[in-house]
Amino acid sequence: MDRAPDKQEQAAPAAQAPHRSPWLFVPLVSSNPKLGTSLGAMVGYIHTFDAHSEPSLLAMQVQRSNTSSRTLGLGGKAYWNENRDQLQVGLASGKVTNDYLDFLGTGQEVRSNEDVRGYFLRYQHQLREHWYFGGQALYSNYDVEGSDPTSVQILDVAGLTGEVASGLGLIVSYDSRDNTSNPTRGALVQLHNFAFREGLGSDADFDVATGELKWYVSTSGRNVAVVHGKWRWTADAPESKQSTVELRGYTRGQYLGRNSLTLEAEDRYMFKPRWGGKVFAGVSCLYGDGKQCSGDNLYPMAGAGVFYVVKPESNMVITAEFAKGNGDNRGFYVNFGHRF
Repeated sequence: MDRAPDKQEQAAPAAQAPHRSPWLFVPLVSSNPKLGTSLGAMVGYIHTFDAHSEPSLLAMQVQRSNTSSRTLGLGGKAYWNENRDQLQVGLASGKVTNDYLDFLGTGQEVRSNEDVRGYFLRYQHQLREHWYFGGQALYSNYDVEGSDPTSVQILDVAGLTGEVASGLGLIVSYDSRDNTSNPTRGALVQLHNFAFREGLGSDADFDVATGELKWYVSTSGRNVAVVHGKWRWTADAPESKQSTVELRGYTRGQYLGRNSLTLEAEDRYMFKPRWGGKVFAGVSCLYGDGKQCSGDNLYPMAGAGVFYVVKPESNMVITAEFAKGNGDNRGFYVNFGHRF
């Protein structure tokens, strides 16, 4: 005679099923000569809309530095309709205290305070396999003031004052990556623009165009080589909206030029199922208005780091990196996700 399974046997299948929490918690650390040392955290919620779409993420992060800077951000990325529709959104606000040890390469120390607010929205729809097209909107409003009379004078001479920028643009993308969070093969190519206009609320009329390449090659079961290139071009942009050096180890806004060109390479190696290490190097240049990609307009960088796959089912990682640029430029970062 067959016996009924006891409670322990009935519970066995449920006990074997892994519990995957949709919540994500990431500590944030940043240390550089501009903002000092910042500590914070990110809390996120992960949701998958369908079996063939990338995991979507809604997250909030807060940070505070030892220079009294504080920022609050809310953002997310959503993928649905089998990845045919993609949405990115971001909101940020805060007060940022900047310590420039070598402001615009002049050798002068400048300290400024900025009240920052910004909003970003981007939507793309798949036109055919790997190809996407969409639109985007950006608004930023920040006031800049020097914290001492000398800094005020230097900022005024440089033309770095509070600026409102509001613009719309288009974006076209080719995306063949195997996943968006921790790719091992494929490529992402993007070309997009912003037209900032007074009629949209901007303080000035100017244009920005950006082209970007991210290429991933799996050289073995554990190793991935990555190449990243970025080009940014501006027309009639005010000083504060020109291009800057975006490499790790440098601080945004310390070096400015009409246009910028960046090239980076990174090698990622998994030495355990969820742990990996990386080495990287790159160079950026600022050019235009008489500047050329040579000499003092070249900014090299090299560094290394480790990463941990915090959500294997979603390919989401936490990274810790140290980067060294020329002179006193350097930075240490603990962040969510790879830089590219």
